[in-house]
Order: sequence, then structure tokens, then C-alpha cells
Amino acid sequence: MSTRNRLTRSSGLSLATGAVLFSAAGTGCMPGNVNAPAPPVERTVSFADDIQPIFDKHCVQCHRVDGFANLQGIVMLLTEGDALDSVVNQASSQNPALSLVVPGDADSSLLFQKVSSNNPPVGATMPLFGKALSSEELGLLRDWIDQGALDN
Repeated sequence: MSTRNRLTRSSGLSLATGAVLFSAAGTGCMPGNVNAPAPPVERTVSFADDIQPIFDKHCVQCHRVDGFANLQGIVMLLTEGDALDSVVNQASSQNPALSLVVPGDADSSLLFQKVSSNNPPVGATMPLFGKALSSEELGLLRDWIDQGALDN
């Protein structure tokens, strides 16, 4: 291979690698960006008052009828009025063997794994675009699931 071809190929690989890293950095998907959940709260977590606002802040941009996730075939609507039916006891569209929310078991719930782990069992860490959930938000989500994922 000529020196010119090697340089061209090397430059192309560097540009491609840089584009991927730049893209990942802008989406909040870089390793180490997930916060640790806050300790459990000493109260009943309310879906309407505590969880839906988290979905509204971090998730509905993509997880709505005309959102990026839905357009990519990941039908999980997290808009008000749709969220509970979309996640509680529902199989993942990415891996039907995994449940999005297992009432009473946050550690087995893919939704919680995807927002609390840098290496979820399927797909990317969420939210894909924007800031990671805060420790308090992660704690509330975990507690809501562990308390039975109630419609309250």
C-alpha cells in the first residue's frame, strides 16, 4: 500500500473514530456519567408527583408518539397518561425476555437498569440525549418500583 493510501485510510479512520466519540459525548452516553441512587426515602413515592415529572424532564423528548425512540421502533410512550401502561409489566422491544418495570424489583427492571448503569443489559444508557438522572431522581425511581410501581 502506498504512503498516500495509508495516510488517507488512517485519516479516514481517525475522523470516523472522532465523530463517534464526539457524538457519544454529546448524548450523555460516555462511561462514568451515571449517578449513584440516593438512599431510600421514608415515604410512599407518588407516580404523579415524583415519577412523571422525571419522565417529563428526561424522557418524553424521545419517548412520545413523534419522538426519536418511537420513530426507531422502540415504542415506549412516557407521556402523561401513557407512561404506566407503557412500562409496568411490559416486555422490552429490544429484548422481550426483559421487563421494563417489574413491580417490587427495581434491580430486575430494565427501565431502572438503563438509567442507573453505564452498561445496561441491552441498548444504551439513558437518557440518550441530555443529562443523566440525578441521585435523587434515581432514588425515587428505584423506590417507586420497589414499592410496587403504583398508579398513585
